[in-house]
Amino acid sequence: MEKLGVHRDASQLISVREFLTSWDASVIPGMEMISTKSDAAMLKALSKEMGTPIDTLQELSTVCGESTLKCADEIKQPEFLEKVPPDVNLMTLRVQRDELERRQKNPTYKTFIKKAMRLKKCDYLMNFPPDAAQVKEECPKEFCVQHPDVIITAHVHQPNNTHLSFNMKIGLDQTLLVLGCERLTDLRDKITCVNDLALAGDLSENPDFTPEHYAKDIYKSGFFYIEGCFYNDFRDGGSQDYSQVIRDWAKEPGRGIGPMQSVAMEDTSFLDLNIRLGQPYIYLHQGDCEHLIVFSDIRVLSYQDPQDIRDYPLVTHKHLKNQTKCRVCQMHASRWMAYDSEHSPENPSFFCEQCFRALHYDEHGNKIGNFQAFRYFDKSAVI
Repeated sequence: MEKLGVHRDASQLISVREFLTSWDASVIPGMEMISTKSDAAMLKALSKEMGTPIDTLQELSTVCGESTLKCADEIKQPEFLEKVPPDVNLMTLRVQRDELERRQKNPTYKTFIKKAMRLKKCDYLMNFPPDAAQVKEECPKEFCVQHPDVIITAHVHQPNNTHLSFNMKIGLDQTLLVLGCERLTDLRDKITCVNDLALAGDLSENPDFTPEHYAKDIYKSGFFYIEGCFYNDFRDGGSQDYSQVIRDWAKEPGRGIGPMQSVAMEDTSFLDLNIRLGQPYIYLHQGDCEHLIVFSDIRVLSYQDPQDIRDYPLVTHKHLKNQTKCRVCQMHASRWMAYDSEHSPENPSFFCEQCFRALHYDEHGNKIGNFQAFRYFDKSAVI
């Protein structure tokens, strides 16, 4: 079972807890001093580890410090990017200068460039100062992360339903950083999927009816499949074990698959896992909505990481999705998905609120034609 389905580029099996316990303060000098702001304590720890006098370390920090890498008349980066010196002969800077001038003269072009250059991910380091001691002082004590711990990078891919083509590309949707002490349910609650916002039922007879619950409020079951084990979400009393039918199928004679286990997701932390970096795993919810989960990195939590446990799981990448426009006006976002609509050559077809009601209902709000209509939530609306 251990070798079954292992990706060719995946790493060896890693016990997250053993990975954490294999590190100690001798590997990372001053690791036990993370919670303090004392430079003297840090120098003392470095001096002990390196066998070097403190005076020598102080001299090295002065001679080789960050301040020695700057010139006296050095231009600050924001100013340098906005004002290119006129006497520069570098081709790249000349092109940059022409580009900046074009943006200043043409506001429409400037707006177009801003939209075209939208960031595909959020730089989470911009939201957290590098001084961890300052962050730890501002963070309430009960919400401070506990050292030592590990950080695991998890990539969540876009959903793939069973009826889609196998040739269809499955793009990256989210990248998150999770702590080893966190539960698997913490990761599940942070994953966003448009299928969780679905409203069940044909609303063509009464388009003004708004259900009180989304699909995620009704169908709360789901599981992670990691290294031969199904981690099911049983927090709700009515949750179902989606993995039961799979485990029963795997037990049939001649399958050569198994044994497979089932564990409660809410009782499992990432420290309890055995994972392979680069190995595709499965997150399944809403019955048949599957997401590939890939762990790409595991490292020790450092003082440069956010020190507030409420920031985790931390989203560092979010795919920007194109908005689904109304097929009639091509202006507004789609709010309805209609089947067998005589006003569109597509099936299903997508309409905004105004176009949908204008084409499918008379002045008294009565339904015209034989069609089915479902509330539609665009993927671009999921943050």
